Amino acid sequence: MGNKQGKSPNNSKGGKKYKIDNDVVKQLQESTNFDKVEAKKLYEVFYDLSNGGKEPLNRDKFKEGLTKLESCGLKNLDNSPFGDRLFDLLDTNKDNTVDLQEFISGLSILCKGTAEEKLELSFKAYDLDGNGYITKSELSQMFQQAWISGFKALSYQTNEEVNKDDLNNFSEEMAQIFADGAFSSLDVNGDGKLSFNEFKQFAMSHPKITATLNGSKRDVPITFD
Repeated sequence: MGNKQGKSPNNSKGGKKYKIDNDVVKQLQESTNFDKVEAKKLYEVFYDLSNGGKEPLNRDKFKEGLTKLESCGLKNLDNSPFGDRLFDLLDTNKDNTVDLQEFISGLSILCKGTAEEKLELSFKAYDLDGNGYITKSELSQMFQQAWISGFKALSYQTNEEVNKDDLNNFSEEMAQIFADGAFSSLDVNGDGKLSFNEFKQFAMSHPKITATLNGSKRDVPITFD
């Protein structure tokens, strides 16, 4: 752990608590798919969340950062059902925090990466144990998170309370049904696991689940696209 960003910006007078380090912004721009304006805005988001760059982001701060992307003119990832998995994937050195480089580099793929880069990241999100394959259980677990995310968003949108146990039970049941259906068509060689190429066919169809609550509907993408 610890600050991997190098020298923190100095405090300055006025509304901001730090100065923009243009050298860092330039470095981030050159190492990602972001332009100068986007890199600068994300730099500001990170430093606002990290106590002026003095500490990397924990899981909660990272999720808070996802809510600010739209204000930077980037894709809204606030409603992603895979916030926890995103944190795990972007924490490349596995120290349970996300530093500036990890934050910007990961978001570069999610927001402006190629289709192939997003497919690879989606595969890694589902491959929970990192063994290079996706089992039916892993597929089901990720589907369940998508269902839960959809119903929670609908509950907030409609001011309708959802019983937590009912939500978990229903989401688990629906996820298992979806996973069974997906595996029957995707596991071409019948080995009980999905390779990247098998998963790719599924992901390229831009799959989603649709949660419904008292007449309201919510589509939840279940891959990064």
